[in-house]
Amino acid sequence: MKRVLHARWLLPVVVGVTAFVLWQGTRGPRWHDVRPGVEFSTFAGDPWCRFGSSSIAVLRCDPARVKLRVRHWSRSGVETPPSILGWHQATRAIAVFNAGQYYPDWRYMGLLVSDGDTVSSRRHPEFQGALVGRVKDGRLDARVLDLATTPLLRDEGWSQVAQSFMLFDRAGGVRVRRSNKIAQRTAVAEDEKGRLVVIVTEGGYTIADFAALLRKSPLGLTHAMSMDGGLEAELVVETRNFRYASFGSWDGMGASTAPGANVPLPAVITLEAP
Repeated sequence: MKRVLHARWLLPVVVGVTAFVLWQGTRGPRWHDVRPGVEFSTFAGDPWCRFGSSSIAVLRCDPARVKLRVRHWSRSGVETPPSILGWHQATRAIAVFNAGQYYPDWRYMGLLVSDGDTVSSRRHPEFQGALVGRVKDGRLDARVLDLATTPLLRDEGWSQVAQSFMLFDRAGGVRVRRSNKIAQRTAVAEDEKGRLVVIVTEGGYTIADFAALLRKSPLGLTHAMSMDGGLEAELVVETRNFRYASFGSWDGMGASTAPGANVPLPAVITLEAP
């Protein structure tokens, strides 16, 4: 009889805790104003996180109020690629995060255009995402293009281009294969209001879980593309009144390594004041 009474008392508690967890997972994040047109927040990636902190950093930007630039080390006057801290010190940008994937000799995998100059002209045949930026008619603009539906045309004046692969599209279709590889991740997306959203995980995820997480997140994302991952998944945000940094600490191969703040990054994306 006591066991039955205990079970009856326990059931409302379990239901209450479950409801609270679901409420926590579905409510919107709390945003911090970094500067006009730029907001920062975090949310938890449970239960998809497989390693480390489940906290995910989110930077949400009005593309008409920040200048997106693609930067490559070969045009920066240095002998070797800087770390993300080196990039931040050199640019003093509002935010710096890693660009897409690259080969061991630091060549970029895909099309890369920096300030109108083509750094890498070869388009990767399997990469259907492109982070692009421009100034058109005196107005700043930045978008995430799904190249499967929106071709990248030369006459559209995109002076900043970084090609990578899509995570999911506007129809909700997941565009990545399942893999057991766990790594920290960086993604760039657009939300329902056309804002640019940069997402960097502090912990490790599989790529398919990461795509599913973003689709179901409270961020209202319409489509998203992946940038590089692993130790290179990094973000630095700094203004007079706000600072945040996340450095890669997981090599994606099942072993912790030294913090990725010292990892050379041949290409980065900066968000700067107009």
